[in-house]
Amino acid sequence: MIPKKDQIEKYLQKITASRYFEKSKISCDLLTYLVESTLKGQNPKEYTIGIELFGKKYESGSKQDSNIRVYIHNIRKRLSEYYDHEGRKDEIHFEIEKGKYRVNFISSKDKKHRGGNYLVPFVISSVLLIALVIFMLANNRAAEKTWSKSALWAGFNNGKKTLLVLGDYFVFNGSLPTGSSGIFRDFKINSEKEFKILLSEKPELAQTLSKSHLTYLSKMAVFCQNDIQRVFGYLGENIEVKLSSDMQPDDLKFNNVIFIGNYKNMGIFESLISEMEFPYNIKSPYKDIILSQDPCSAEYQASSHDEAEVDYSLVLSFSGFNKNRFLFFLSSQDIGNISTVGIFTGKKSLKEFEEKYLRKKETPDFKALYKVQGINKTDLSYELLRVD
Repeated sequence: MIPKKDQIEKYLQKITASRYFEKSKISCDLLTYLVESTLKGQNPKEYTIGIELFGKKYESGSKQDSNIRVYIHNIRKRLSEYYDHEGRKDEIHFEIEKGKYRVNFISSKDKKHRGGNYLVPFVISSVLLIALVIFMLANNRAAEKTWSKSALWAGFNNGKKTLLVLGDYFVFNGSLPTGSSGIFRDFKINSEKEFKILLSEKPELAQTLSKSHLTYLSKMAVFCQNDIQRVFGYLGENIEVKLSSDMQPDDLKFNNVIFIGNYKNMGIFESLISEMEFPYNIKSPYKDIILSQDPCSAEYQASSHDEAEVDYSLVLSFSGFNKNRFLFFLSSQDIGNISTVGIFTGKKSLKEFEEKYLRKKETPDFKALYKVQGINKTDLSYELLRVD
């Protein structure tokens, strides 16, 4: 509805006579000037207002007047206060948009309608947000149900502390070809014991090499740790992260243990693995890792050439010494661990494995051998060779 001129003039008089305007002659005069200019179809500028209303004389080239902007700001503020109190039932509302000096005359019905339009996006956003929260909560509950019912992972919900042990690599200090000192990694030396053997066999190296207090973790540690901790978050269980080089025999007594590492950096776990029976051999270029008692058993050896990698990864689930649970992810290269941890922390792949191999078992004990292929430390495919 377009207000009529007499209606506009009626409400202009009411506004300027209100307690919000009556004591400010400038605000009354300026509002009257703007209303009249608007009714004439004019859109005055600061420069024009200053000359016509306040009789100002500007220097040549000056087109702006900060005082006019302040006066307009005060009018907007006074109008807002007026419509919050005396003018809340007025049929016509005066509105001056920021940056403009033209008055908009809005009927109260149109204003309510416009307010409703402004509310629509808010309502839609609120509904979508609520729906998203409900969806996320439902997904979380579904995820919690998935992991709590898992034969493998529910075993860690036994009231015992769980240690996530990451296999770290042994390094030693020495002189670099650049002339400065640094650390070295020798694939054949994976413990302090093997380092001492090296020095005993080559005593001249004792002058240039020494034990380092540093270790290092490979790429797999970041990805695998994230996957495991995500599962424990859904289980509502805490998990403590340690390095294999920091493990002590007492840690194996009453704690659940999840070990993710290389066949070469098992450390304290090597004695546990050596006591197990395997129907196959797993070898590296440097040593026999997993040995079978059967001389005719199959043999697997990881390989890497032209960035293409083939790894043979073991996943071992077995009981500890005091009804605690052990879960080991072993591989020769990063791609093996990254792939197998992903398999057993993925809802679909875990469900397929458990339905096929654990459904009829009383305990989730197994030995699973995987062949994993990838490029440049990125796993691309896997094949389950056997489960015992």
